[in-house]
Amino acid sequence: MEKDREMKQLKHKITDYKRFSFIFLFISAFLYIGSALPMDGKTAGRAEGLMIAGLVFLLVAFVFYWRLQVAKKRYEENL
Repeated sequence: MEKDREMKQLKHKITDYKRFSFIFLFISAFLYIGSALPMDGKTAGRAEGLMIAGLVFLLVAFVFYWRLQVAKKRYEENL
């Protein structure tokens, strides 16, 4: 009974990690596109800020993807 509950929680974590990694990946892509497109009034500082923010979000997406892989491995070991 306890193991079933733990497996359900692990399955929910896997789903959440996957969602978060995709969300942060999409935000990163959006910010990168915003930094690359020409726009009136955009300064070099703003473009650099968008690129740095995009890289930070990309890094967070990779962290969630890494956590996803760890959780999947634990889930498969406990089956």
